[in-house]
Amino acid sequence: MRMLLLTVMMIFASSAFAGLYKWIDNEGNVHYSQKRPVNQQFKRLKAPPPAPDNAKPLYKSSAPAKTANKTATAETAKNKEIRAKNCAQAKKNLSNFQIHRRMRDKDGNVTTIDDNVRAKNIKSAQNAISNYCD
Repeated sequence: MRMLLLTVMMIFASSAFAGLYKWIDNEGNVHYSQKRPVNQQFKRLKAPPPAPDNAKPLYKSSAPAKTANKTATAETAKNKEIRAKNCAQAKKNLSNFQIHRRMRDKDGNVTTIDDNVRAKNIKSAQNAISNYCD
């Protein structure tokens, strides 16, 4: 039994140390094989050394996440500022349309607002407040 086990282990050990050969045939084709070529010039290739256990990864998985988090945080802060400005403007518009019946146009002329237009503007301001204000 021991002899059989020793024989099996020798077979596997010899295959683990098998070489890798490279040669070029008569037509110029490059070949790679674990068997030594017959009647050909060959070059025995060495296997690369195994990577050490403490090898550093090729990329850092936490760095892209940190960058993405910083970008997301910056965008979130920017969006909060924009929402706050929109909320303040919507509240100001609502207040103006509820209190005043006369408004200045772009040229600075004072005009009276129709009740239907005023109601529509009040509703629009209320919708903006519900969208932008928390």
